[in-house]
Amino acid sequence: MLVRHGETLHNAAGVVQGWGDSELSDRGREQVTRLAQRLESFRPDVIFSSSLQRALTTAQASAKITGLEVRILDELREMNYGRWEGQKFLEIRKADESIYTRWIADEAFPSPDGESHNDVLARIGRALSAAADSRRPVLVTHGTAIRIAMTALLGLPLSAARNFAQDNASINVFLRRGDRWVLKLWNDTTHCEKG
Repeated sequence: MLVRHGETLHNAAGVVQGWGDSELSDRGREQVTRLAQRLESFRPDVIFSSSLQRALTTAQASAKITGLEVRILDELREMNYGRWEGQKFLEIRKADESIYTRWIADEAFPSPDGESHNDVLARIGRALSAAADSRRPVLVTHGTAIRIAMTALLGLPLSAARNFAQDNASINVFLRRGDRWVLKLWNDTTHCEKG
């Protein structure tokens, strides 16, 4: 299961975080509480988390309810957006239009002083391998990282990652069917809805 962290102040403002960090918003803290309660029903046997604080805070809330320890995997970190971090994507598209266009079109082309989509794919592949021995692992990570992991698990072209939404505090469930993965649940945030 791949899980995205709760909303941060930067998420709410539309600011690129990458390897930078921002604390959870009030809404994000509420999302994380509801997410932890929902994850308990899946009976995970291990919780892995990105080392970035927004993911770690999210993972620790679930660990508190399930009694599991959080295992940190740096490979689960968000894409390193380099010098774009701390800016809004709308501003980046205008200020660095040609670089941004090439970064979107060329999976091997890195963001300025950051990573390429291929770099993240290789890193996420190592994280998925580290979790492969668990029966019901929860991997708490980030939006771009989850979309890229999905392409790896389903054997889709890396470019397909841009076509899938990934909201804060979402749950994504994959099942192993023989030698392939099947997507059972994508971008589920029903636990965040107020009843």
